[in-house]
Amino acid sequence: MDVGILQIGYGECISDGNAPDVKRISRKLCKHGYFVRLNVFLADGENISDAFGFLSANCDAILICGNTEKFYKTAAEKYESVNALDVFIIGDTSCAVSKECDETFISDKIIPMLNSKCKTFYASNTFKTFGKTEEQLRFMLKDYIKNRNKIVFKFETEADGCTVCVRYSNKTQKSTVQELLSGVTETLKDCTFSYNDENLSDKVAHMLIESGKTLGLAESFTGGNIAASLIRTPDISKSLKEGIVCYSNEVKEKRLKVSQKTLAHCGAVSDETAYQMAANLLIDGNYDYVVATTGNAGPTSEKPNEVGLCYIAVGDRHNIDIYCRTFEGDRHQVIQQGTNCALFELYKLLKHTNPQND
Repeated sequence: MDVGILQIGYGECISDGNAPDVKRISRKLCKHGYFVRLNVFLADGENISDAFGFLSANCDAILICGNTEKFYKTAAEKYESVNALDVFIIGDTSCAVSKECDETFISDKIIPMLNSKCKTFYASNTFKTFGKTEEQLRFMLKDYIKNRNKIVFKFETEADGCTVCVRYSNKTQKSTVQELLSGVTETLKDCTFSYNDENLSDKVAHMLIESGKTLGLAESFTGGNIAASLIRTPDISKSLKEGIVCYSNEVKEKRLKVSQKTLAHCGAVSDETAYQMAANLLIDGNYDYVVATTGNAGPTSEKPNEVGLCYIAVGDRHNIDIYCRTFEGDRHQVIQQGTNCALFELYKLLKHTNPQND
């Protein structure tokens, strides 16, 4: 079933006509077997009736968002049945109206509206994974992908990992779906951080907030990128108490009390330095959790042939683990990969120490 989107003037899903939120809506609908065919953006003053007529002629359903008051005023002049409803039918076209079109409206209004018109409709389960490539995931899931029940696997590589979407129709036996999903869940349990569209930084931020625990950050090669990714989540101030960008050796020594001997003999990019950064921050800041990063983001390195070499310390008052990784790519890519790796290791620690909040 083809869906058209009519954006009027402003709203959460309005930006410049290419709205990234349209992509969000498209992905959500696609998982249920529906596809956004057309997206029309109208500035204030443009003809709503013509745009609505165009979408009606080319799509099975229309989502109207933004300046919904203006739409209702225009529609009421022509369609008496609209009457400020959020879901209605004009002719053969199903319509849904929402100023912001958030996740709840999509799940509770749009999907049921579209399902009601179809004999066959789809549901899906999402597995957000980290640390595995699409090729690796396909190999891990090869026995499930070969199923003969028309259950479809889709893979989407993103900045923070690879998303596996398992889609099935309402005509597939529930027991078959449940058995397959149980197997996929068990297979991916060590690399899955979320079972919805939540990204890695949001997942970690929500787990921290729900746990009521505090976090301190000491970032060298990530340059504050971990903190920046977490503070996009509202209320993170309840948990994220400090983020230090300790780029120079002088700051590592004076602010984080990394010993001169360690810096001189082991170097700034070493497991010893990462450990002392994390341990001393944990002691001085009295936090529940700490993350420290030190590494060579490039294009040059402290020692020859060590561009991309990084150490990430993640721990609490019981234990601090050090992860040595070598990331490939340019400076920006190394920083982002290091950020995501640190977040995933923190996620695993939070899951282990607060399993009820996973």
